[in-house]
Amino acid sequence: MNAKLDPPPSPAPPPPESEALLANQALPLGEHIVAVLGHGDPAYGTARKSRAFTAQSDYFRVQFKGFARVAGGQWQRFDGDDGTFHASLNAAWARADHPSRSVLFGPRSGVSLTDAFAGSALDGYLFAQAIEWAKSVYPDYQVTPGALNTAALDEEERLRCNAFYAAQGFDFEWGDAAQKSAAYRKEKAGRLLGIWDGEKVAEVSGEAILDTLAQHDAYKHELEYKLAEVEATQASLRRQVQKERHTNQIMTGVTAFVMLIGLMYAVGAF
Repeated sequence: MNAKLDPPPSPAPPPPESEALLANQALPLGEHIVAVLGHGDPAYGTARKSRAFTAQSDYFRVQFKGFARVAGGQWQRFDGDDGTFHASLNAAWARADHPSRSVLFGPRSGVSLTDAFAGSALDGYLFAQAIEWAKSVYPDYQVTPGALNTAALDEEERLRCNAFYAAQGFDFEWGDAAQKSAAYRKEKAGRLLGIWDGEKVAEVSGEAILDTLAQHDAYKHELEYKLAEVEATQASLRRQVQKERHTNQIMTGVTAFVMLIGLMYAVGAF
């Protein structure tokens, strides 16, 4: 009698692909202007979205680099780290792993900002872009838990960090009573929120840019017209002054001649 053989075990799914490798393969999807407000002087920069596909993964990343800060009507260009696209600073990403039907958000240590934007709402905007992409493309994928450790932070910073993830709809599994370490997770990516403070970080549409350029162009033409009027008035005044000066010179000469004749009569020269 033949013994019934158990089916061979299913092969273990491959480990998730490296997000660094996927980032190197990512191709740009486009760029748009972002205004960072409510954090000192208004600042403007460029957000770039990119994406990479493999048989196993789908990777999305958004990066931001500053262009200029407007202070006292003057545009002050950013340089150094603030004016450069980075792999980890001013950036957020999401990696969908198809074998495990899961989504991981990063950077794993949280969204870090360069010095000029530290303390602004830019981190929430960037993280929301990655969440919005995941919930729209892979809403049924499970969210891979992330680790959260705020033991080294003061109370205000700890509450802000916790609120950062809670605002996006993540659930917490606390590792201690003081709530200083936790795993944040969500059953489905589609149940996350993907929101940010639109009063502090705003996307500037192409129509708004064109409208601003049109207003500046109209203002420039108005100034040029007024300048031409002023120059015409100045030219007219210069001609009038020149005419008055010429007339005065003639009158001065005539007066001097008359006085000379009178003086000569007085001394009996005639």
